[in-house]
Amino acid sequence: MLPKGGCAFITQQTTSRAAGFRCGNTAMTRRWLALLLALLAFSSINVAAQTAPADQPVVRVIADGKAPITLDHTALAAMPRVSVTASAHHEAPSRWQGVSLQSILQKVDAPSGEKLRGHAMTTIVRVTASDHYQIVFSLAELDPMLGNEQAMLADTQDGHPIAKDGPYRIVVPGDKRPARWIRSVTTIEVINTAAPSP
Repeated sequence: MLPKGGCAFITQQTTSRAAGFRCGNTAMTRRWLALLLALLAFSSINVAAQTAPADQPVVRVIADGKAPITLDHTALAAMPRVSVTASAHHEAPSRWQGVSLQSILQKVDAPSGEKLRGHAMTTIVRVTASDHYQIVFSLAELDPMLGNEQAMLADTQDGHPIAKDGPYRIVVPGDKRPARWIRSVTTIEVINTAAPSP
């Protein structure tokens, strides 16, 4: 005998049917099962939503005295875009697209133009990769009114996201040797190296 509105596990049957569950109120059971499935689905979606940002590749931009900022694909796509055709390490030329380092430096109010003078002239831009390889630019060489070096943080190659050595890469088409074409960029730092006044 089944409990009212409940279920019981049948271990023996006088017919040829296999052992299984029998429910006294199948409509109520279905409602409970539907509710349980909905809760499980919601939990899965919620966990995925919480973990997705951690999986998103980003570049942190850090400057002395400024709050750090984080750039992902969406943020870079919203900034002024530049492109260049260039090659490194004897590879075939590629069409690189991304954001100029100068535009990124403006996000953290790095001095530029007429404001780039005095102690600010000793400022460097250090770029770090995921394998801890680092390269350096002087802030002056990147400034349009001084060195005007066309360095960029590229996120696409020939119209596609950078798969190999990506997702972000520094491209410096003016360098005769591509030692500063740093791959898998994770951090850009603006550092003033001026010696303390005597």
